Amino acid sequence: MRTRLTLSLAVVALASLPGCGGGAAPNTAAVVARTDTQPSEQDKTWMRTIHQGNMTEVQAGRLAEGKGTTKPVKAIGKMLVKDHTKLDTKVTQTATQLGIQLPTSPSADQRAELIRLQNATGRDFDQDFLSGMVKAHTEALAATRTEISNGSSQAVVALAKAAAPSLQEHLTALRKAQGD
Repeated sequence: MRTRLTLSLAVVALASLPGCGGGAAPNTAAVVARTDTQPSEQDKTWMRTIHQGNMTEVQAGRLAEGKGTTKPVKAIGKMLVKDHTKLDTKVTQTATQLGIQLPTSPSADQRAELIRLQNATGRDFDQDFLSGMVKAHTEALAATRTEISNGSSQAVVALAKAAAPSLQEHLTALRKAQGD
């Protein structure tokens, strides 16, 4: 009796496996298809670059809020802090999900730029801040467009597409403030 019950359970178990069910269609409803590819070097480079840029621009924005001599510089500083903090939260979450290691600090050039801004005062600060941020946003926007065109990870490309309008808005505001 015990052997017959064990054999019956084994037959039932085998019949429920895909391909062993006597012609029944396999049940694939529980299988989740992976829709994203592993991040390419392009994706990883963009994530690292944009993360370092976010860290730098949040710090520069805080300096502008405190040291800026004009309302536009102070307002742009506040906008950079808010928008780049929000973007960086998404970048770090996506990097964690994809297993991408991000830098823990801005690059050496970015740190030097922040030191220069810390030491600048008055209108010199405003000019240095605006020119530095125009350059940084021009580079970030170019890198973001490259990611949108050449990235392979859907998650990273989607993040780049979401970031592009804010980067363009920042660049426009910075250029306008330079002309004032």
